[in-house]
Amino acid sequence: MKRNTSTARQRGFLNSRQALVLLALLFMTPVFVAWVMHHQSGQSWRPEGTTNNGILVHPARPLDMPLELMIAGATANDYLQGKWTLLYIGDADCDATCNENLYKMRQIRTAQNENMLRVQQLYLVQDESMPEALQELLAKQYKETAVTLLSAREAQQIAPYFLVDGIPMRGAERIYLIDPLGNLMMYYPPDANPSGMLKDLKKLLKYSKIG
Repeated sequence: MKRNTSTARQRGFLNSRQALVLLALLFMTPVFVAWVMHHQSGQSWRPEGTTNNGILVHPARPLDMPLELMIAGATANDYLQGKWTLLYIGDADCDATCNENLYKMRQIRTAQNENMLRVQQLYLVQDESMPEALQELLAKQYKETAVTLLSAREAQQIAPYFLVDGIPMRGAERIYLIDPLGNLMMYYPPDANPSGMLKDLKKLLKYSKIG
């Protein structure tokens, strides 16, 4: 009887250990596949003909924002800590593409439901002043979006961080995703499908232990 009990315990231990290994493999496989695809042929990988996946920035870039740049009463570096940040960098005239990107960020954040508070929206305006039309637009439609002016000197200072895949920050019309540690990790082109963006962020929030 003791022998049988010992054998059962041993089997139980092996099963638990195997289960942990299997769980680790299941978790790491998608990350490994994404890494391989991203580096395939030395270029960032995307399925041909699709626009609904974020493009990885590899390696992720720790952002060192200007110390004088304030966002919602905090330094930019502090603001980018602790939450996932959807960031759009644009001009003060905020054309149709700008408005669409702000709309995407708002809807994607809202659609996270109970995880909504883990995500924040940020609009950096590359100008010395904010036109009244833009102020009205933000007040009416994008109250949850943090907005701050980005001077020419500040824009020049952060431009190297957002120079990705050979495209400079100004005029890129991208939505950038910054992790809760302040690292630029992904971006979406102007024509990105919001449903794909939503799926990406849902997965990140599901499996992330930070933010």
